[in-house]
Amino acid sequence: MHHIVYQSSAVGLPTTAELKFLLRQSRANNQRLHITGLLLYSNGSFLQVLEGQAPAVRQI
Repeated sequence: MHHIVYQSSAVGLPTTAELKFLLRQSRANNQRLHITGLLLYSNGSFLQVLEGQAPAVRQI
C-alpha cells in the first residue's frame, strides 16, 4: 500500500458548486483506480491523503 499526503492552495476561492464537482470527479477517479483517501478544504487550502497501489496513486 502506497500513501501520499499533500497540501495545495486554490487559485481564487472555489464556489460550493465547484467544490462539489471536484468531489464527484475525485470519487469517480478514485473508485476507478481503487484508491481511497480524504480531501479537506478550508479557506482556500486543500489537504489530500491518497492510498492505494503505487502506480495508481502516482497517476492521480
